[in-house]
Amino acid sequence: MRNMDSKDRVKDWARTALRVGLLLTEPQSRAAMGEQLRDGARSVKDTVSNEYDGAVDRFHSLDDDQDNVWPSRIAGFCIGVGVGAGLGLLLAPATGSETRDAIRDRAVDVKNRVVDTAASAAGRVRNSVTSMASTGTVG
Repeated sequence: MRNMDSKDRVKDWARTALRVGLLLTEPQSRAAMGEQLRDGARSVKDTVSNEYDGAVDRFHSLDDDQDNVWPSRIAGFCIGVGVGAGLGLLLAPATGSETRDAIRDRAVDVKNRVVDTAASAAGRVRNSVTSMASTGTVG
């Protein structure tokens, strides 16, 4: 029973293909189909053009709104920093604990340098104040 169904389907497809072939050999049919295809292509072109123009107008109206510019730039910057830091940690040649230890050591070194620089600056200020000449006033 299945063979009969598949043979009938093949025959139906063959008949349809022959009819389409005969239809395409007729010049009037080809011209009518060509005109329909051109009309369809024009319609698609017009629709795409209208949608594109609408999207461009919406984009320019967003660009004109200056209140929304800074938050989006700040958010983009923060996202970029986060992604960069994450990629840096993922692609680092050391393990996570080694990387954290290295960051901690560098932070301690920077803190010590800042404290030393501040202490030496404070010492220089004290020395310059104590070595200032007296103005002759008492008080």
